[in-house]
Amino acid sequence: MIRLITILSFFIPINLLAQQKLQFIGERIDFAINKERFSINGIYYFLNNTEVAIRQNILFPFPKEADSLIVKRIYNLTYSEKLSFQQLNNAVAFKIVVLPKDTVKVNIAYSQNTDKENIYILESTQTWGKALKRADYSLTIDTSVQIDSLSLKPDSLINNIYYWDIQDFYPNNNFRVWIK
Repeated sequence: MIRLITILSFFIPINLLAQQKLQFIGERIDFAINKERFSINGIYYFLNNTEVAIRQNILFPFPKEADSLIVKRIYNLTYSEKLSFQQLNNAVAFKIVVLPKDTVKVNIAYSQNTDKENIYILESTQTWGKALKRADYSLTIDTSVQIDSLSLKPDSLINNIYYWDIQDFYPNNNFRVWIK
């Protein structure tokens, strides 16, 4: 009996920690590109499916050095609060709190200088260990640029706006927009 209690006391904390894992379940991103800036305005969905609140640091990566980026906002839409962040060399770090059995939507908006190849990092989704349930993207093309190619085949193009609607998305490559 004492051995069973010892074994249970060893496994229970591990199981409790495993249950406290925050999940990244989806994103809705509007991209826009002109000859000056490649802009990203995204809503990111985080799920806490546990019975306890989760506080977690998030590291949001950028494909470029921070000196070419302008971070416009990081905002918790669910709890209506501005999130403070620390800008690092190729990322921003911020903390979110997600209440039990809740989903938090975080808005992150930033822009970077336009290049011949413009990159948005998707590969970091793999660090969460699960596919996104849903990823919705749009890319608005200004008349000042011409698209050469895209790394993801769009579902549609309507009035200079490309659209993607992807279910169970586990990207192996980053989103890339090449311009002429």
